[in-house]
Amino acid sequence: MVIQRKCHWPSTTSVVLLLLWFSACYISGLNALHQHQTRTLSRRDLLLKSPRSLLPYLLAGSSTLGSSKCASAAATPSKAGTTPYLTKEYYEPNLQTAPSAGRTYFPTLTPPFLNRATYKYDLGRNQWALEQLLSFANVTATIRTTIVQLEATGGLWVHSPQWPTGEYLKLLKDIGRPVEHIVLPCNAFEHGAPMKEFCKRFPDAQVWISPGQYGPFGSCGRSSTTEKVQMGYRVDGILGGDDPLPPWADEFDMTTLYVSLPENAGPVSEVAFCHRPTKTLIATDAVVFVPEEGPPPIFGTYFDSQTMNSSPNFWEKSVLQAVFLPLRQDSRTGAYPGFEALKNRLVRAPILRAFTDARAPKESREWIGKVASWDFDRVVTSHFASPIAATPSNVQDAFAYLQDGDGEPSLAGLRKEKLPPIACQDWQLLEGLNQAIAENKLGAVATFDYSKGCIASSE
Repeated sequence: MVIQRKCHWPSTTSVVLLLLWFSACYISGLNALHQHQTRTLSRRDLLLKSPRSLLPYLLAGSSTLGSSKCASAAATPSKAGTTPYLTKEYYEPNLQTAPSAGRTYFPTLTPPFLNRATYKYDLGRNQWALEQLLSFANVTATIRTTIVQLEATGGLWVHSPQWPTGEYLKLLKDIGRPVEHIVLPCNAFEHGAPMKEFCKRFPDAQVWISPGQYGPFGSCGRSSTTEKVQMGYRVDGILGGDDPLPPWADEFDMTTLYVSLPENAGPVSEVAFCHRPTKTLIATDAVVFVPEEGPPPIFGTYFDSQTMNSSPNFWEKSVLQAVFLPLRQDSRTGAYPGFEALKNRLVRAPILRAFTDARAPKESREWIGKVASWDFDRVVTSHFASPIAATPSNVQDAFAYLQDGDGEPSLAGLRKEKLPPIACQDWQLLEGLNQAIAENKLGAVATFDYSKGCIASSE
């Protein structure tokens, strides 16, 4: 059976109305199957040459920053200046699929439903990625499980598990190591939704979650010993709160962003990790790297080839929809300025600048400052492309708009050297959403100029 998915790009008005509907709900309460079971492919050969969860961030609060008390890295953080880039593991991966093991899981809450493919990538350094697609409201993006083999035990540490289809479980089993620890790193719905079903498959694994979970997939505070935990599965500890450190803390640095305001439906939390033995920063949504070439191979399991090949600027439009920048096209060149500003850069996604950092600038600044104090030379994220060769200073530069404008380097320098050159007019969609949130009392009001450093457009 061939499942074809055509792409229709909605108007700005329809996107705004849809997002407001989603936020109100929260406040009130495919292509043919592959013929071979396992095969090795080249991502470079499959690339075409040419969203992520909004709701918790739309309603992000800001008051406190939680940080785990794990041991800090012994080595001096690498501050050498470099331009972030995708490593050879991205371009020459040992990509494996196992479609005959099954690609259907019900219910998955968001598409794909009937052909939810999983692609497995060897990230090197005894780390792997299991990649699926996340799609809603004409936004489609990759979502990644990161797996680390622990040095102490040889078992697997699974970060942000996704829906356990037959293919997903087979590719995980093929690593040949037991799943010892399961980590829910944030409270965004696309990361929390599959946890219960995944945990059922590994009842002996210990489970660790970020604080402040709320909504239909469970709830918890900042401590599993003094506060009620209702997640629908056993929880062995809450990260970044008052609970004891997990047994794998000897291998990881970690720090937790936890922000909450009473005006919002619930808090926002994200835990960042640095695996010290491999100098790898493992992030969920903190930063992303958008490659110029795309879409990634897994898009071909959801969109038909005619849509991807015949739709002008398919990849550019997909990226802009995922980060909530407008589909504005330069009338002279035909390029999309928003995409041009983001491509081949390590950036903070505009949607998180506008919804999280705009309400919690101090907390976000302190959080990323702690991340930048670690010693790592690459980054693996949950969305878009990974792994990325990057230094701690590269990660901190992605948050340069949070620095004081009158400090050094100057704001002009930040605009030129660090911040993506997003046109001021391309922030209007997110500004309109923030304005609607304020006018309709849907959540906390944005208090920080998240578009700092934007570029005046000549159009």
